[in-house]
Amino acid sequence: MFSNQWCNIKALPGANRLIKHLSGHRVPMALASSSPRENIETKISFHQGWKESFSVIIGGDEVRLGKPSPEIFLEVAERLNVNPCSCLVIEDSLPGVTAGKAAGMDVVAVPSIPKQAHLYTSADEVINSLLDLQPEKWGLPPFQDWIKDTLPLEPWHIGGPVVKGFGRGSKVLGIPTANLSTEGYGSLLSEHPSGVYFGWAGLSKRGVFKMVMSIGWNPYFNNTEKTIEPWLLHDFDEDFYGEELRLTIVGYIRPEANFSSLQSLIEKIHHDRKVAEEALDLPLFFKYKDEPYLKSST
Repeated sequence: MFSNQWCNIKALPGANRLIKHLSGHRVPMALASSSPRENIETKISFHQGWKESFSVIIGGDEVRLGKPSPEIFLEVAERLNVNPCSCLVIEDSLPGVTAGKAAGMDVVAVPSIPKQAHLYTSADEVINSLLDLQPEKWGLPPFQDWIKDTLPLEPWHIGGPVVKGFGRGSKVLGIPTANLSTEGYGSLLSEHPSGVYFGWAGLSKRGVFKMVMSIGWNPYFNNTEKTIEPWLLHDFDEDFYGEELRLTIVGYIRPEANFSSLQSLIEKIHHDRKVAEEALDLPLFFKYKDEPYLKSST
């Protein structure tokens, strides 16, 4: 299994989880990147246990032709002493996908550029993020960490005043969202894949509530910018625009998706609500309701 995805000082969501999982099952892994070998070594040194997990590491300066040539992947297969057709490539770039397929390997694409999945037609599968990888599809050991249709995450936080959104939550969907401004959160939004998450929401004047939220472009409405749209799972008597909202995100439900009709979108959102509500009653997630972050005010 090879990938260009790993060569970032800050690990992509799901990368550490996947490496630990495959390493624990003794699945041979290799890293084949267009970056110089020295740069690769420097970057992966920031992640404990990564270097030891890869049986082979090859940089772009160790082959004659870079991607989209298949040379780097074929060289990895030779060093691993495996048939290329038994290998799975995980790639974020179009040249990498082309190289993997030219090497006769299966390729899963995780596009590095938002809203560009339609360009990766030569990949065997295109997924939104490494959180959505299903190893069993490729003959690899399945993950065992999903709980009640949710993936527990290392909690992360975001907050700010509630702002007006597109005006379609209550009016079009019948689902009132408490939108947050994305200003100042560019790096955080780029770190976390678009999708549906859940956790706890603290309103400075009202208390702490269960919450399910979407991050992304809402393909059905074709947003031009990435948004944060939490749905607080409580019936409020009034709007609370401008009130301080703090979120603790504790789990992931699914990737962002498009829908054939407004009704199917609404039904899916309500299903997400049911999944989130049931999961947040579990001790694993319920304990975060009492985080001081949710109850403090600016």
